[in-house]
Amino acid sequence: MLTEVHQQIQALENEVRKRIVGMHEEMRLTLICLFAGGHVLLEGVPGLAKTLFFKTLAEAAHVEFRRISFAADLLPKDVIGIEHFDPQTGTVKLVVKGPLHTNFLLTDELNRARTSSKGSVLEPMEEGQVTTELGGTYKLSPLFMVIATQNPVEEEGTFGLGRAERDRFLMKLPIGYPSPDDEQEIIRRYSAASLAPEIEPVIDEGTILAARAAIETQVHVEDAIYAKVQRMLDETRPERTSIPMVADLVEQGGGASPRAGIGIIYASRVNAVMQSRDFVTPDDIVAVVAPILRHRLVFKPGEVQEEEAEQRLTEIVTDIVRTVM
Repeated sequence: MLTEVHQQIQALENEVRKRIVGMHEEMRLTLICLFAGGHVLLEGVPGLAKTLFFKTLAEAAHVEFRRISFAADLLPKDVIGIEHFDPQTGTVKLVVKGPLHTNFLLTDELNRARTSSKGSVLEPMEEGQVTTELGGTYKLSPLFMVIATQNPVEEEGTFGLGRAERDRFLMKLPIGYPSPDDEQEIIRRYSAASLAPEIEPVIDEGTILAARAAIETQVHVEDAIYAKVQRMLDETRPERTSIPMVADLVEQGGGASPRAGIGIIYASRVNAVMQSRDFVTPDDIVAVVAPILRHRLVFKPGEVQEEEAEQRLTEIVTDIVRTVM
């Protein structure tokens, strides 16, 4: 079964590459999130083909794709849909489904939204269902994946996501400019008169869910791997760390939670399958740990300027890997 899963992941990547140039690491990590059952937080400037990438991925995976642009005036009903309350029976019914009811949900500029609208997406990320102010509860697809984009917080009208909000994302992926060669190919390809290549579905929702179950049950994780992951979490915590930079910069209680460790294990299993293995090695942990940890640490107020935060986080994760592995 795992050989089939490896082939399915490879076929999915190959199909997406018909249309997408570059983004090699972003694609690898996104596929890991998809088959690990996690959500993705992207940060980068507009115009880097984020929407095209995930729309193409949805086409190749043969799943539904919807997009929401989170302006400040967006309301929860614009996300969930329109309800009708029947006073005679006291029941609530969803009469018009909003974009939340899909498989892949791309939420653009999530950090521009008001709290109530963000909550309409953040609750189902954890619970698999959403509850409305009228008391309606609606279950979502078992293959519900949120791909959220956020602008750099120094842009006007943006607000940093709260710690609990960030923690619901398995990974945070910074999206940068393409390499010069890739950018030249993008310009050449998409300035031509021909249409973008057609994408053929190579898997479907049932296949992805079956692959997730196989990865979870058939990829072996030794106790030594669990021990290394737990020690990594400890090294993010100033109360327990042996790393001076963590002790100096991270606030008390600002380290990674057990949820991060669970995410590392899930992601490491997928990475192992992508390397044609049915067991996790330390290399699998190293391959996934940075995007899982870097959005979960909380710095002491005033210790780190916003423009240097990403560099500090990279240095911390590098020190953690060097210390533990």
